[in-house]
Amino acid sequence: MTDDMQKCLCQYCGTWNLITNKQCTACGATLSNSSNDNSDEEIKHFKQANTKSVSDSSSLNNTPLPAPPSTPHWKQVLSALLIICSVLVIATVVRLFASATTQEEKVPTESLYSTDGNSKISEDTAVSEIAESSIDEDTDERVYTAPALRLTSFGGETSGNELIVHSNVHDNYNNEYDTGLGGSVHDVENCTEYLVGDQYKYFSFRVVLNYDRRTDYHPNTCVRVYADGSQIYVSPLVHNGFKPEDVTLNISGVERLKVGICGRVDIRVVDPVLHNDEGYEQYSTMVPYTNKQSKDSVPLSYLEYWNGSSAEGGLQYITTTIYDDSSGKMYDAGYAGTHENQDNWVEYDITDCGFKKISGTIIMNANPEGVDVATPIVAIYDSPSMTQLYRSNPIMKGSSRQHFEVNLENSSQFRLQISGKYNIRLVDCNLSK
Repeated sequence: MTDDMQKCLCQYCGTWNLITNKQCTACGATLSNSSNDNSDEEIKHFKQANTKSVSDSSSLNNTPLPAPPSTPHWKQVLSALLIICSVLVIATVVRLFASATTQEEKVPTESLYSTDGNSKISEDTAVSEIAESSIDEDTDERVYTAPALRLTSFGGETSGNELIVHSNVHDNYNNEYDTGLGGSVHDVENCTEYLVGDQYKYFSFRVVLNYDRRTDYHPNTCVRVYADGSQIYVSPLVHNGFKPEDVTLNISGVERLKVGICGRVDIRVVDPVLHNDEGYEQYSTMVPYTNKQSKDSVPLSYLEYWNGSSAEGGLQYITTTIYDDSSGKMYDAGYAGTHENQDNWVEYDITDCGFKKISGTIIMNANPEGVDVATPIVAIYDSPSMTQLYRSNPIMKGSSRQHFEVNLENSSQFRLQISGKYNIRLVDCNLSK
């Protein structure tokens, strides 16, 4: 067969055959009269037919195609556990970071020093004494755990007239206290604000009249307390006749506590304590208000009066020689009024003292000076009912001395009054059981 012999392609098996052949020499299929220039379309048709033949053959032999490889079961379980553990670790880290941030915010950053630069307590001590409050899960109430702390040992801030810390404070009953707060300027409100940081439930203190001013009268002197800017307490006016007042305020949830004192020398705030104990009792070096004596009889001068009729004290205790005009008898000491032409008086508290009587002698002063009241007398009243227990006869020139003894068994307080300043003297005045 020469090269120029024409050939045809079997459309079934793809074998080239001579054009003179009627059947394919490879598969036996009947050949068409196509030339060797068969189109691409015929070749494509042949390949599709051949592929179908192979697929049909596979199906006839029931031979399944191989499945893709699968992951073992234990590997799937391990992967799931690793994912869960990763999630838990991330959640724990986030929670710890949030908790640390919250605690850092609760530590106060304000100054623990007064405006004059003097530290009340060290910064380390102040921060260590501040404990974080929490919520009781059973009662849904806030629980405070910070230890009790005196306000006089706590740094405060002021933008104007500040409070001053005084030591060895005495009230008008002559009770003594370690420290107390007072104002720095007259006739205005002196204030200091303290950052308590919602760490305390109660604020306890005592308002007292300063001992040296126990007979003064200033009508605007008082104490005010503010919680986060709102006034929560105002005291009665503090002047002569004021009895020490104990105060306990609930300051739950308060961040800033401000104490204001109107006045400077008359008033003191003693034992100011921040605490969380509902049954807390104030601590100080004070003694009871009562004047307790172990003796059966004592001079009246042993007792401190807590109230008087004037800034000068109402009565004056004279310690120079006193002469009786009628007898010439001499006395070492005695009482006189401080103002002429008026009633001068002082008040004593004898609660639980055990004394039930007061006695004394009234004389005409042998050396009077100046003009005196027209009717000088001595009087004793139950206080505060102001029931008159005794009234002397008028003491005039040439009057003889008068002795008295008054029963105080039903009285816890009494008032001793001397009318006039120059003519009359009260001597040998004693309290007895």
